[in-house]
Amino acid sequence: MRLKADVKLTDLIHRAKLCKEDVYYQTEEGDVLNLKSFLTQYLLQSIAYSDASLLAGGQIVCMNEEENTHFSEFVVED
Repeated sequence: MRLKADVKLTDLIHRAKLCKEDVYYQTEEGDVLNLKSFLTQYLLQSIAYSDASLLAGGQIVCMNEEENTHFSEFVVED
């Protein structure tokens, strides 16, 4: 599930915190960051502040596929 360009990152992080299992943001370069990690949240906020378009194109990956529905408003289906 590819992340949209106009995502409100605080809402995305809040949604990830509600998930029972891990949720990852995977960059186009293949880096994998756990959205439940405070360090990742800080990193993504700083990137979004400088250039939000850098986050677009990355993917959201849920370990529990049933939790994919939590992110439908944030992603573009491939």
